[in-house]
Amino acid sequence: MMTVHVLHAGDGYTYLTRQVAAGDHSVRRGEDLTEYYTAEGNPVGQWLGSGLANLGVSGAVSEEQMQALFGDGLHPDAEVAIRAAVAGGATPEDAVQASRLGRRFPRIQAIADGWDDAVADAYTEFTATNGRSPEPGVERDLIRWNIAADRVAATVKRAATDAEVATHLSQMGKAPRQPVAGYDLVFTPVKSVSVLWALGDLDTSEQVREAHNAAWQATVSWLETEAGVTRVGAGGVAQVDTHGFVATAFEHRDSRTGDPNLHTHVAVSTKVQGLDGKWRSLDGRVLHALGVAASERYNTLVEQEVRNRLGVTFVDETRGRNKRSVREIAGISRELRESFSSRRAAIEDAYETLVQEYVAKHGRTPPKSVQLSLAQRATLETREGKSAAKSLTRQRAEWRLAAVRIIGEVAVDTIGTTVRQRQQLSAQDQTLAALSIDELADRVLHTVEDSRATWRRSHVAAEAQRIARTFANVSPGVDAQQIAEGVVQAVMARVIAVTAPTLNPVPEALQRQDGESVYRVHGTERFTSERILAIEDSLIDAARTVAGFAVEPAIFATTVETLNAASSYPLDASQVELARRFASGGRLLEVGIGPAGTGKTTAMRAFARAVEAGGGRVLALAPTAAASTVLAEEIKVEAETAHKLVDVHRNGSLEQQESDQYRIDGSTVLLIDEAGMASTPLLADVLELAQQHGATIRLLGDPAQLAAVESGGALRLIEQRVGASYLDRVHRFIDADEAAASLLLRDGASGSLDFYVTADRTRGGIRQSMLEEIYVAWAADRADHRHSIMVAGTNEEVAALNARARLDLIGQGAVGKSGALLHDGNRAGVNDVIVTRQNDRKLRSNQGKDFVANGDLWMILGDEGGDLKVKSLRHGGVLTLPAEYVATHVELGYAATINRVQGMTVDTSHILVDPQSTSREQLYVATTRGRESNRMYAVVEETLEVDAHAPDHLRTSIIDALTAVLAREGAERSATEEIQREQDAAASLSTLLPAYEDALARVYDPDQIGRMEAIVRDVLDAGIADRVVNDEAWAHLASRLAAHEARGADVRAQLAAAVRAEDTGPDSTVESFAKIYHHRIAAPAATTGDSALPTWVTPPPVEALGDNRAVRDWLHAQAGLIRDRTAALVDAAAATPEPWRSALRSQPDDASLQRAWRRDLGNVLAFRDLNQITDSESPFGEARPDDDAYTAAVASLERLRVIEDHTAIEARRRTVELRQRLSGARTAAGNVGVAERVRRLRGHDLDPDPEHQHDIQAAPVGSRPKV
Repeated sequence: MMTVHVLHAGDGYTYLTRQVAAGDHSVRRGEDLTEYYTAEGNPVGQWLGSGLANLGVSGAVSEEQMQALFGDGLHPDAEVAIRAAVAGGATPEDAVQASRLGRRFPRIQAIADGWDDAVADAYTEFTATNGRSPEPGVERDLIRWNIAADRVAATVKRAATDAEVATHLSQMGKAPRQPVAGYDLVFTPVKSVSVLWALGDLDTSEQVREAHNAAWQATVSWLETEAGVTRVGAGGVAQVDTHGFVATAFEHRDSRTGDPNLHTHVAVSTKVQGLDGKWRSLDGRVLHALGVAASERYNTLVEQEVRNRLGVTFVDETRGRNKRSVREIAGISRELRESFSSRRAAIEDAYETLVQEYVAKHGRTPPKSVQLSLAQRATLETREGKSAAKSLTRQRAEWRLAAVRIIGEVAVDTIGTTVRQRQQLSAQDQTLAALSIDELADRVLHTVEDSRATWRRSHVAAEAQRIARTFANVSPGVDAQQIAEGVVQAVMARVIAVTAPTLNPVPEALQRQDGESVYRVHGTERFTSERILAIEDSLIDAARTVAGFAVEPAIFATTVETLNAASSYPLDASQVELARRFASGGRLLEVGIGPAGTGKTTAMRAFARAVEAGGGRVLALAPTAAASTVLAEEIKVEAETAHKLVDVHRNGSLEQQESDQYRIDGSTVLLIDEAGMASTPLLADVLELAQQHGATIRLLGDPAQLAAVESGGALRLIEQRVGASYLDRVHRFIDADEAAASLLLRDGASGSLDFYVTADRTRGGIRQSMLEEIYVAWAADRADHRHSIMVAGTNEEVAALNARARLDLIGQGAVGKSGALLHDGNRAGVNDVIVTRQNDRKLRSNQGKDFVANGDLWMILGDEGGDLKVKSLRHGGVLTLPAEYVATHVELGYAATINRVQGMTVDTSHILVDPQSTSREQLYVATTRGRESNRMYAVVEETLEVDAHAPDHLRTSIIDALTAVLAREGAERSATEEIQREQDAAASLSTLLPAYEDALARVYDPDQIGRMEAIVRDVLDAGIADRVVNDEAWAHLASRLAAHEARGADVRAQLAAAVRAEDTGPDSTVESFAKIYHHRIAAPAATTGDSALPTWVTPPPVEALGDNRAVRDWLHAQAGLIRDRTAALVDAAAATPEPWRSALRSQPDDASLQRAWRRDLGNVLAFRDLNQITDSESPFGEARPDDDAYTAAVASLERLRVIEDHTAIEARRRTVELRQRLSGARTAAGNVGVAERVRRLRGHDLDPDPEHQHDIQAAPVGSRPKV
């Protein structure tokens, strides 16, 4: 596989060189291998990449070269060049500048807030006083709370409130941002390849190594062609070609834990040279986007290379539930492979323990140097021998001894022969071998369609690589890469473009070498298929079709009256309306949307009773068997999974199809619960069944919660296109403010975290500490007899939490110490709670009424030789789980993944939040499980891996970590919605204007740009002038100056007027003088023909010299699109009123005044469109860019406002009234519905009249009072 990691400037590269052998010799094929095998440490790194051609470096990589390039952004041989330049009379500054490749890495000044030191001192004091370190949970929390309280009090000069303290805690700990110096591409073959390399004879070992080298080199070459691009222009709007990568490669032989692990690190520098000779930064977006495709390409190449050289066979091996199979070499046993990995697990456990001990003692994360020492200590404590670098000969001897202990000496000595024995092809392999390219393409397209509604070419390429290597494995002599490319071409010929075409095709001067527009990011185009679009259309049509069973209104009303009379909690209005629409709506398909905790079950119970009263029958369908069982019990209907229902009606017997469990007829209403988790193809299958039998469908779910892992987005699509019924009153939470906050969180509102922060529901730290804090809090809740759940995002984290819980339960004597080994590595003994993760309808309990389902919880009653006698925690039924099932499908049940807790209700929940992977939907689901409280534990810092690899991401604060999660939408959109979004984006000013302004900077001839540079150097100080002309924004400043010159302006005077003394003073914060001067020198006045352009936009040039005429013509066409878009925005505004425009003057009747009015409104609307502002309450939302567009929009807004003389007085009165109302809002919240509370929190009722809004605070126009 290949993974991509970030290398930060400074010392981020050092783990690559730390274990390099002394000396600079690197052995290549054909040379004497003696030194390669006997040298202690890894081979020295080597330079590679097409971008080296103009640098004059090659061969071995030195530590000094790595420091120069990756540490400082200089030429690799900068040290020599700088010494020579200084000796020749150059100043040190000029010598360094001459060796710099492009712009210098940003200098980030660390802000010392003293927080870590204060916590460490408090921990030391506690330890000295109590003779022990503070324990996780209450003691550590109290220490941090007291420190924060003292710091806040010192600032505000009074006692701090709880909310202030909690907010202070959430903001602490953020590390300074670090520039990215490169990307570490790590190429690692599957474990069996490394084992064969480690244990085979020398010739076999060298053949494996050469195969690995050929594979990664070919993959890097492909990546260089596809991803070797850089960005130019303001904001990097244009993506252009480069001369290729500047990179180094380091071969590593083992993991730090000593396991054989042949792998290569390719460190790709961010420094790339454009075709114009200028050094810029690599555009990492493409590299990341191609990561999976590149990984699959390497996997295919290394498999084919090893197979061709050694004649081995690769076979698919499962890695467990919901994981792709891995292709390993046949003949190398799983037992042997796992034996080498077990030592790593032991060392990782020891390392994490040492890190936890450090945190407990010092109250902070260990520095990186201490982390490295702890990793070395963990290695020494868990294995024999020294940690010093070893020769490959010595390593091979140690690996052989370890393998002999597992499989015996004979098996080890004959491993090379064993793996060469040709394996019998399976029937599936034989079928695959007979397929044509078109038939392989059919399989790939179907797989991609089932996986996602829209996709990129790289998704197709990755899937093509997977099927191509399997095909090549069963078809000797076939080139897997040719097969893969043929399959990709065949698939791409059948797909439909989702990405909208460019409205104004660019001329050759604005194209990359491959013919693509420089304004389109390479490889980001999205596609779909006719099948997906047809399915989505069928679902929309069904939602508009009147057909099927419907309950008479009178019968429904009577049913609701009966239910309300018998209940202490009558249905709220939204529950009644949703149940009515589902029972009596009369459409083939109806949609209901219910946010977490809004009483979906209660509404469905009313719906089911009404259907039954009207002579119909509800058949409920859920995403899992366990969920369907619970649903059946809660609303008293038959229930099943949607997959099972479809399977029975396609493949089952007639007897099954007509049974009560699966029968469908004209009186059947199919209720699909958690419909957002159902894939679009599955919904289409259910719709087909309904139409065949005259049944109707009801979809109940929430697009803001977890979505299908396959192709999805249908629920939101139907809601948007046809409409839905909504539950709007949250009943679950004890705290009324939490109910309101949960709905804000659901929407991703910026203020949605306020409740959780001020209520002290957030924690932050390294992953190990957060897992421990989660456990401690969960254990305390459990001791208080609360139903609590620990929640994490990955199976590995869940397994760790489960292991931690079991460890304490063993110590308490609550569960058996010994027990059966489960599939995740944990053990389970008597009295342990376990969860079954695979449906098995043959294993039945509860008098045969229930089977073992995925997600069911059980308590172990006894261990019968590996078989477990268990009791259901739901219905109390007892059965015996076979040992084989236990080993492959059982986990401990104290913690759960986010996916498993959707639909669950508990007293308290404790959630591990990873800002790099947790999505908003996952956070919303996880934080809405607990009635009493839901707490977030954010991973704000990662420690070094046990291999000493640096983490990709720097430390952040709790609030920033959670804000990053809110910004990450994980739900897939339907293809139909994506097409609309793409079309809207293509026509928006956020697309049209940046491209226009970049092209404008290119249209002037070099002589004209040269004159502008001469003027800059004449007017500005030399140092400032150098910074201006070497800035990425220089082209835009030069084009603006040239535009003024073309209109006869005194450019020197304009530039001089833009210079201010404070720009270069000691307190200056200017990072880009080019951008500052561009902003201060406004666009030239528009000509009469340009009156429809936003006023800040420089009109297109009338003349163009040299080869730029085509670009000039393109600019005029682009300007036309910008005018049309602005006019369309103004026209649409008249037809769609928004609150922020209620204080603006209406369109005047006078023609000249009308033109001015449209121009001003166009400026504001163009600014909103450019910045994609959708806030209906504020004209500018939270956008406050310091640029021409914002300045022009603010001025236009002021001219459009209606302001009376008494405005300021009235505004002050309104402010006092507002504050009074806000002070009572919290108390009043408990007496109104949740929807109303959210409306108030959002400010719908609390904002002053928009006419006076701008006067409430001394703030930029359009700002809103913070409430």
